[in-house]
Amino acid sequence: MSKHKHGIFYRWLLPAIIFQSVFMGGGFTTGREVMEYAGKYGVYGIYSVIVATIFFFISAALSYELARVFKAFDYRTWIKQVLWKFWPIFDIAYIILAIIVIAVVGSAAASILEDMLHLPYMVGAIVIISAVGLLHFYGRKAIEGFETVGTIVLYLMYMVLWGVTLKAAWGNINLAFTQNLGSGSFKEATIAGFQYFLYNMVVIPAVLFTLDRLDERKDSIISGFNSALFVGIAFFLTWLSLLGFYTKPEVVNASVPWYEIMKVVGATWLRGFYVLAVFWTLIETGTGMIHSIVRRIEVQLEESKGTHLDRKQEAILATIIIFLAIAMAKFGIIALVARGYGTLAWVFFIVLFIPLVTVGVIRILNPEWKKEFWSKA
Repeated sequence: MSKHKHGIFYRWLLPAIIFQSVFMGGGFTTGREVMEYAGKYGVYGIYSVIVATIFFFISAALSYELARVFKAFDYRTWIKQVLWKFWPIFDIAYIILAIIVIAVVGSAAASILEDMLHLPYMVGAIVIISAVGLLHFYGRKAIEGFETVGTIVLYLMYMVLWGVTLKAAWGNINLAFTQNLGSGSFKEATIAGFQYFLYNMVVIPAVLFTLDRLDERKDSIISGFNSALFVGIAFFLTWLSLLGFYTKPEVVNASVPWYEIMKVVGATWLRGFYVLAVFWTLIETGTGMIHSIVRRIEVQLEESKGTHLDRKQEAILATIIIFLAIAMAKFGIIALVARGYGTLAWVFFIVLFIPLVTVGVIRILNPEWKKEFWSKA
């Protein structure tokens, strides 16, 4: 009889699926994030991809194991394991970034609806962000099912999109490597990759609710590796596709580069499939972020008052977050990705990455280390 309570799917794949689903929403699915942190560097962008993927693996594996060892399956309990009583610093930064992420979701959807259906920008933002609140209302099983199906739909769409784009742009990609087309330098691209990884570390709290199924350290390492692998492959293929249009300003400067690429290569027949996959993924991202915030508040209520949020209270909380995101969405996806994400990346370097690879490693290897001290967090 197996010693594992849950199968390989739940231990090794589901955390990676949720990680990938939340990660690939918003700016990534539009191509804007990849353009900002890798594509604009041309051939040097490969260094951004490599650096980000390596650090995704390190951080995911450590974070999953930290959650497993200390049974920290909401982000408040989890971050307290490395920040002690200073956890509210992360709390504030995480909630701000979560709202920005949801704003990017709304902004991206609004840009597409504005172009396709000529709907007012804010109408599109309100529609997609409201859909996030509706899915959240149905709870954990609905979220897991929606994101699992969404991952399949998204990867099918991307396989077609990558295939069509790479075939059409292969000559330009070869030319880019032959002529060493690129701006910046190895150093700048490497820093951009690290910065890209840093702000995307906030994907991890959205995965925590699935980690109660991990049984041993091996599960944490394998699911962490799969998380990095899933997003690393997508990051690489998207960068390579964008490289084929490095000399085209209408793609490089677009809010939704993929949408412009389909126009350039004549793949307008793919737009319907793309829009379906994009909207599905954008909803996944917003839902994952809101779910992690709600779960964090619920744990605190359980500890302090022994109560839970009812459906009405959850709806009110989600509505507040959604309205804040709608207000922020008016700044547009390019500004949100470049300035909002870029600034908060270095905040997470201080309040999350450094504590994780120092205190986190020590506590994982020796859970009894200063146990009384950490219990007072």
